[in-house]
Amino acid sequence: MAPEDGPAPGRPRAARAPAAALSRLRRPRLYEQLADHITAFIEAQGLSPGERLPPERLLAEQLGVSRATLAQALVALEVRGVVDVRHGEGAVLREASAASELDAALAAHGPDERDLADARAAVLGAVAALAAERAGADQRAALAGALEGVGSQGVPATAAALVVEAADSPTLARLALALAPGEAPFGPGLEGVLRAVVAADPVAARRAAVGVGGEPDTPAASPSPDVPGRRG
Repeated sequence: MAPEDGPAPGRPRAARAPAAALSRLRRPRLYEQLADHITAFIEAQGLSPGERLPPERLLAEQLGVSRATLAQALVALEVRGVVDVRHGEGAVLREASAASELDAALAAHGPDERDLADARAAVLGAVAALAAERAGADQRAALAGALEGVGSQGVPATAAALVVEAADSPTLARLALALAPGEAPFGPGLEGVLRAVVAADPVAARRAAVGVGGEPDTPAASPSPDVPGRRG
C-alpha cells in the first residue's frame, strides 16, 4: 500500500501562513457624493468661471439635503479648486487652473502618516479654537441643538461643517478637508469640540480637536442672545 501524503511520523506539520486581511471598504460620505453631483451639474450646464451657483438655502432645497451637508460639500469643492465660496456672494466658479496647490504637494511627496498627523492636529486645533472665539449666538445655538440630538450614533458628522463655518477662516477650512480626505473633521473628538465651542472655551476646543481631551471650563448650555461673536 502506498504511504499516505503527510509529514513523517513524529515530525510536526509546517505552520500555514496567515491569510492576508481584507481592507475595509470605505463608503463615500454624503458630502463627497454631493460634491461630485454638483461638479457633474456644473459640467452639464456648461457654467463658466465667474458664474455663481444658486444661494445655499435654495441649493439645499433643490438637492434635498441639509445646509450643513451642503456647506461641507462646498468646502470640499473649494479644496478641489472648483469654486470659491465668498462671504455675501456665495459659491463662485474658479478658473480651471486654480486647482489646490496643497493637494498637488501632498500627491508629489507621498503620504507620511506622522507628518500628516502633526499637520491635522495643528490645523484642526486652530479651527476649533477660532470657532470657540468667533462663533455668533445663532451658530452656538445650532451647535447646542446638535448636542441635544446626540444619540447612540453620536454627534452627526455634518456638525463639523458648522464648526468650520464658525471659525470663519476659508484657508483653514480648505486645509482641514485637504488633510483629512474622506474623513469627518475632528473624528471622535467632535462632541468635545462642539461642547467647547458652545461654551466659548478655545482652550478646551483645541484640546478636544487634537484628541487630548478635557471639558470646557463652563458647562455647555443653550446660548443667550448676548453671546459675543463675530457673527450674530
